[in-house]
Amino acid sequence: MNGFTVHSIRGCGQARAGRLRSPAWFLGFLAVVTFAVYVAANDAATSGQQSAPPAAAQGAQKGSKVGAAWGTWKSQTTGNEYRVRVEKGVFHAEWVNVPADWDKQGAYLRTECRRAGGKWVGTSFSHLPCTTGEGQSTQIAKWCDLRTQTEIDSISPQRITGRGQRQSKIDCEQCKILEASWVDFVWTPSH
Repeated sequence: MNGFTVHSIRGCGQARAGRLRSPAWFLGFLAVVTFAVYVAANDAATSGQQSAPPAAAQGAQKGSKVGAAWGTWKSQTTGNEYRVRVEKGVFHAEWVNVPADWDKQGAYLRTECRRAGGKWVGTSFSHLPCTTGEGQSTQIAKWCDLRTQTEIDSISPQRITGRGQRQSKIDCEQCKILEASWVDFVWTPSH
């Protein structure tokens, strides 16, 4: 999503004869179903339909644990993992496998998007290192707080697709983006 070196609910299959699914698989499947019901109810609500949302979606809208945190997704572009949830009509994603040395410096990447027509549109907020040099001579010049734009095109139990701004040139001294471009991403359920 974000251009600094930063940029996942398992689909269900049929159980094979004689093989039982683990409780963790069942909980993951339940989370997928709950999220799908919530997204359908949210889509109906935002498109002006008058149908009442199912009970599971009502719980998610009230901030219950059922809909509040429903999975970890992995970027097929960068390998980063994100905790994703939809709560009160807002799509949230937070980078969770931050490198330990960056985590000690307070690094984060958080995204918030709201429904806008057929997409989710919003902003990614980050606190990440701004580096100078290349290859072996790369060094952190400063830690910067930046905002970039993010769009989520589709959400399904198997994948989340969208695009985000990636910074190609940054003024590290002022923590200012000088050049940015849009980059597509695909997230799948983390295993």
